[in-house]
Amino acid sequence: MLPKTNQRCALLLGGATLLCAAPAIAQEPHLSTREAPYRSHRLLVVGFATSAILHADAVCPNDLALCPLGGGGGIAVAIGRRTSASREWLIGYDLSVRNARNLFASATLQQVRFEYRWVYASPGSNVEAFVGLGGGVVAYGERFGVTTLGPALSASVGGSYYLSPFVNLGFVGRLEALRFLVPFDTGDGVRRSDGGVATVLLGGYVTATFRGP
Repeated sequence: MLPKTNQRCALLLGGATLLCAAPAIAQEPHLSTREAPYRSHRLLVVGFATSAILHADAVCPNDLALCPLGGGGGIAVAIGRRTSASREWLIGYDLSVRNARNLFASATLQQVRFEYRWVYASPGSNVEAFVGLGGGVVAYGERFGVTTLGPALSASVGGSYYLSPFVNLGFVGRLEALRFLVPFDTGDGVRRSDGGVATVLLGGYVTATFRGP
């Protein structure tokens, strides 16, 4: 009689275990929390910039006192999209007024650029940092005119602080290599952009970024 009693007890115990486990299994989908997919959003960036010439190359082949492209500053605007928590891209336009050593009355450097960024957001804080690579087209001349133009490549690093979920303030440091392809003469008898490798600029940008839907 003892073996039969043991079998009945085992069956009762197994049934009770299943009954207790069933509610837990049924509730498990409600208790588990899955991370929601990242929702991409638009970006609008505005900023003020300043930059200096590190290497003038063929733009200033002889005397730096007669160099038509010097330091300067201006504004920058860009639109783009944050496609994931760690990726974003921007298409922008920069306009800066340059020191042209009186060879131009009002020299301007215009740039249309594309930049792709890898973003690192600090968990539990409003701070994030990024590195970026980009390229574009630059044009240089009197006021908004185009005396010479060419391609540009850039590398940037920066960071920002979120004032709200929709606005952040940041700083960007950018190293740019410009190559003017069209030779030009500013009237001083010196022909420029006839050769060389690149003109190198180092710039700093103070930016405000607005997030959209």
